Amino acid sequence: MKLWLYGILLRLVTPAVFVWLWLRGRKDKRYRQNWSERLALDSFDKNLQGCLVIHSVSVGETLAAKRLIEQLLHKKPGQKVLITCMTPTARALIQQHFGGSVDSRYWPLDTPGAAQRFLRKLKPEAVWIMETELWPQMLNQLSTANIPVSLLNARLSARSAKGYRRFHWLMKPIWKQLILISVQNKETFRRMKVLGVPHSRLFVDGNLKYDIELSNNDIDRALPWKQSCQARKVWLASSSHPGEHEILLQAHKLVQQEQPDACLIIAPRHPEQFEKVAQLIQQSGLNWARRSDNKTIPADCDVFLADSMGEMMLWGQLASVSFVGGSLIERGGHNPLEVIAAGSNIMSGRHVFNFPQVYGELSKAGALRWVDNADDIKNAVTLMQQDAVVKAQHEAAKSVLQTHQGATLRILKRALECTLTGSGMIKTEQSPRGLFRYDSDIIETIEDKYFKAQYWQQQKAIAGNSTGRATVWFIQQGDLGLLLRHYYRGGLVGKINKDRFLREPADKSRAIHEFDLLLKLRELKLPVPRPVAARMEKTGVFSYKADILVEVIPGAVDVYRLLKERQLSAELWQKLGNVIKQLHDTGVYHSDLNCHNLMLDDNDKAWIVDFDKCDFRENGDWKEANIQRLLRSLRKEKEKNETFYWKESRDWPELLTGYRR
Repeated sequence: MKLWLYGILLRLVTPAVFVWLWLRGRKDKRYRQNWSERLALDSFDKNLQGCLVIHSVSVGETLAAKRLIEQLLHKKPGQKVLITCMTPTARALIQQHFGGSVDSRYWPLDTPGAAQRFLRKLKPEAVWIMETELWPQMLNQLSTANIPVSLLNARLSARSAKGYRRFHWLMKPIWKQLILISVQNKETFRRMKVLGVPHSRLFVDGNLKYDIELSNNDIDRALPWKQSCQARKVWLASSSHPGEHEILLQAHKLVQQEQPDACLIIAPRHPEQFEKVAQLIQQSGLNWARRSDNKTIPADCDVFLADSMGEMMLWGQLASVSFVGGSLIERGGHNPLEVIAAGSNIMSGRHVFNFPQVYGELSKAGALRWVDNADDIKNAVTLMQQDAVVKAQHEAAKSVLQTHQGATLRILKRALECTLTGSGMIKTEQSPRGLFRYDSDIIETIEDKYFKAQYWQQQKAIAGNSTGRATVWFIQQGDLGLLLRHYYRGGLVGKINKDRFLREPADKSRAIHEFDLLLKLRELKLPVPRPVAARMEKTGVFSYKADILVEVIPGAVDVYRLLKERQLSAELWQKLGNVIKQLHDTGVYHSDLNCHNLMLDDNDKAWIVDFDKCDFRENGDWKEANIQRLLRSLRKEKEKNETFYWKESRDWPELLTGYRR
């Protein structure tokens, strides 16, 4: 209901979004292009189907993800990759960095229709979202389609966490739809836990932005530029904003009073500022040139306007010191690590709340100069002409970088394990009669016959059966053991209507829902069976039947049968209690927790099976009710069976010990 209301609101504001894009287009005409992509109304290249989608919202996220994507393409050279973004500047940067090795397009607006069209046309294998760009409607559609989603390099400031708490009613279910959340630091980890993010999916892997270094190509590109200004003092203003440009030009005039040949390279953060900054330089009376007209810095140039994107590593190699913009005004600052990696020392204003950890560590190490005005900037530039000072500050900055490096490989390994193996093999097929979900790593193509015991009997693959409310068939196909279960109704209704259920959306139907739940539980490393295939088969106008195939747990026997044969040790009861605790800690409600659905294998590992009508729930009394249901089942079997090696006063306290441990 809440998501439905959110969808209505998004539809209502969509016209305003396009008005805003049109108005932004007065400064940057690219905002008026590719509008059909914003609603996923355009045609998609069919070769892209089954790709990995990496969503990097804007320039900062794209730069941070650059090395991660390069490593991905190196490790998986055949992987189809689509990088999505929200701004034309980021899109141009993607195309500039990766060329034809990846595809790029805009991420659609978060309306129900746009999200559905995007997924229907693209059918992605998995989605990686950089930092904290979460769209509820799209995530809901991805979850419904059983497409694994990871949030990588996540960062959550105190201010952002407060905003998420305000919309807790909308965001709380969203966190559970992410199979992996890799965060930059312990502060983000703590804030996300407070917001209700499942602990089992949350990892501190570090910040991708620390994993930045000069490539041989970067060094080669910089050589002619260095030669054109090697006898001059060059300093850089990177990612500057309106309100800072004037101060920077004023500071440069002060610098030139002592160093007449000094050159300022000014690189505005946004392309739409290029012409405005050009006018300001012209009005200042300083000699100037611009990147778009030159391949080196002219000898008589006082100010060089870097009217290009994605070249900060180039400009950083030319400058002994760099001012990092967005910090003299209340913008929150920008990432200083790129220019540090390029070899430049840094100075910054004090408004750096977007990167408090980075700037805090740099300041503590003596690797940063704080500036508040033009005079401070001039003094910092002058100081950076002393070789000893330059070397000491840069060594301090490099040590901070090196302390935090390694996040790229950690994050990539974890993301690949969670999304491009296992769940990435899950396929969905629709037919006029219903819907299939299956693991293509086990079953290459799916057919109705796989859900019929007669077919397996013809194959002489039936290894046995078990009867309860209905017959469950055990199938042995080579080394693969499967369990086939048809869904039956219980109670009085079951005497009249044996196996038909009231029609509902396919992904909510009994077998498909259990299949998807088992997948999520296995992604959370819980001891549950591996789902192999599920079917929802339409019957009549308003009903359906359901079947599921799961992998047999090798050597596993249910607790009921074990207790018919022998007494279980205290250690085993504690293991059983602990596996129930694992399930409950993840928020999973088991609708029929009993001694038939708890198992122990040959290695005495505890397992839980049969997840029909089970689901995730908020904390509540249901956990205790689950435990009591198990106790009732043990008491019932004790009364019914003459031989049943269970003693409540001896065994039940041990199970509770394992549960509470």
